[in-house]
Amino acid sequence: MEAFEPVARDLRAAGLDCQLADDHSGSDPRLGATAELIVSGVKVGLLTLGAAILDTDSRTLYLAAQTQRLVQANLAISGRVIEWPPCVPSHGHPMMATRGRRTPLWTCPLDGSISVAIGSHP
Repeated sequence: MEAFEPVARDLRAAGLDCQLADDHSGSDPRLGATAELIVSGVKVGLLTLGAAILDTDSRTLYLAAQTQRLVQANLAISGRVIEWPPCVPSHGHPMMATRGRRTPLWTCPLDGSISVAIGSHP
């Protein structure tokens, strides 16, 4: 899915393999299509893919925020802590998904001037 690809690039940059699998759980179609997020072989949860009326950047932003929550929660359950996507080295927190003027961004929650396009996180 085109809107998820930038998020997948950032997961791969962090050493986390990922894929989306068809969701056959019979979820409520009024909430939008869903897909199962699999990270490094572990099913971490369902992503709501966003309404088809949303533009690609809006869907990317929506998917990035959901993916971050699922990855963080899954790692916390397993006793691991990873700040994904990491902020600058001197900050001990993850960046957050935000809407930029031209593209969706990962932005430092403490200093909005620190940001990188979703899909370009090192």
